[in-house]
Amino acid sequence: MSVLGGLLKAGVSFCQSTGTLLQTARHISTSMCCQVRMHAIPELKKVDRWTEKRSMFGVYDNIGILGDFKAHPRDLIVGPCWLKAFQGNELQRLIRKKKMVADRMMTLDRHNLEKRIRFLYRRFNRTGKHR
Repeated sequence: MSVLGGLLKAGVSFCQSTGTLLQTARHISTSMCCQVRMHAIPELKKVDRWTEKRSMFGVYDNIGILGDFKAHPRDLIVGPCWLKAFQGNELQRLIRKKKMVADRMMTLDRHNLEKRIRFLYRRFNRTGKHR
C-alpha cells in the first residue's frame, strides 16, 4: 500500500508540475504586451511646402482647359531628346540614348555608356523576370 501511495503522490506532483508548466506557457502566450510610456508628445516635423517639386505639382493640368486641348503636357516638357515621354528601365534608357546621341558624344563618355549597357545587359539576362 505504501508503494502505491508513493506512486500516487509522485503522479500527483508530476501532474501538478506539468499543470504549472502549461499554465506558465499559457500565461506567456496570452500575456498583454507592456505599455509604451511617452514622456512628451514628439515635435512635428518642419516641412518646406515650397520645394521645387511641390511648387511645380499640377502646373500643366490646365493646359487643355486654357489652350483648347491643342497641346499635350508632354509636348511642353523641356529635357534631353532621349528622355522626352520615355518610360522604361535604365537599360532601355541608355540604349535609346546611344541610338540618338552616341555619334556626338566624347570618347570617354561613350565608352562609359557602352560599359554600363554591357553590365546591365548581363544583369538583366542573368537575374529577374526577364530571363
